[in-house]
Amino acid sequence: MQTADRITAFREMVLCCHNLYVWTLTEHLDVLESNCPDPELALSLMSMRRKRDALADYAGAHRKPMLMTNALGLMWAAIPALREDLDPCIYVLGPFFTADRSAEQIAAALPALGIRAAQRKAAEAFARTLPVISTNRIFEYTIMLYYCITGERISVSDIHYEQSEKQTAPASPRKSTDTHGTYELEREMVRLVREGNLDYVRHLDRMTLTGTIGQLSNGDPDRQMKNTVLVCIVLFSRAAIEGGLSPEIALTLTDHYFQSVEACRSLPDLVELTRTMQDDFVRRVHRIRSSRLSQPIRECCEYLSLHLDESLTMRDMARRLGYSESHFSRKFKQETGKLFKDYLLARRLERALDLLRSSRLSIREISEQLHFCSPSYFAEQFRAVYGQSPGEWRSGQA
Repeated sequence: MQTADRITAFREMVLCCHNLYVWTLTEHLDVLESNCPDPELALSLMSMRRKRDALADYAGAHRKPMLMTNALGLMWAAIPALREDLDPCIYVLGPFFTADRSAEQIAAALPALGIRAAQRKAAEAFARTLPVISTNRIFEYTIMLYYCITGERISVSDIHYEQSEKQTAPASPRKSTDTHGTYELEREMVRLVREGNLDYVRHLDRMTLTGTIGQLSNGDPDRQMKNTVLVCIVLFSRAAIEGGLSPEIALTLTDHYFQSVEACRSLPDLVELTRTMQDDFVRRVHRIRSSRLSQPIRECCEYLSLHLDESLTMRDMARRLGYSESHFSRKFKQETGKLFKDYLLARRLERALDLLRSSRLSIREISEQLHFCSPSYFAEQFRAVYGQSPGEWRSGQA
């Protein structure tokens, strides 16, 4: 079966459930094929012409799907590809809403999209025909369409996200028709965290695809997603405590991730934070369950990992555990194989590596944040472990 035949079959099957359109566009966003009854009006509602450069840049570097959105709250999936004649093109699935919108809300958003006054009545009527579909269902459809185009199987974690636009009005607090995900799948994910199971990603993708968590906001999609992540943080932190992570560490992580969620200003940032949070809880429990360290030393190591930007001394840690400094020093060396100062230095260098990779902090700022006595000492220790200066390492990642 040819790619065009597979896409046609997919389009017909999707239409059995949702009024969801499938498009084939040139790299310049000219319509090659679409089952949309009014392509030009739909492209205007999707702000597609305004997104030409961003979409072209993405298509030039990626072949995986990307979810896009605009100020109206419309979303659609874009899949850059090569047709069988080797011409580049972009397949589009949508548009759709993830939460219902009233006629008044749609009308209020149209001027910001550049819709001319003469077109607004038709645009409003057309927008009201578009389906309300949960993001989980769209993940499923996008993965299936990608398979029809490429023959490759991907997961939810392979889908990219466009930087979110500021919406002009919140969505109506009416639910879409999708039902909640099953309680058993939620229990399965909590169990994986509790056991520190490093195979959790495969199970997580399955849980993400299977259902939704329900209405957790007044209809604002960004608030809905943030609240969903906050619920997961609470569930995972409690599961991690049951798995052996100390309550103090788990609750400290909970506070940290709550604040990080609220600081997120875009969907991509929120998705990345969610993955980091999930991985963090699972790996901490895994380390505990596979570690031969005693509980006091294990909790000491976890405490150090969370407070690397604070002044940490062996005396303070010994007092924290109720040990004399000499007894703590011997016990720490016996169990970890390292002197306390060497262990702390190794953890701080690992954290410096993360900051060099993920932040815009200067090398001096990283040195000060991690309590190195000077940038030159930081550079010296970094080179001894990683074979490059911090600046050389960061330049190599660009």
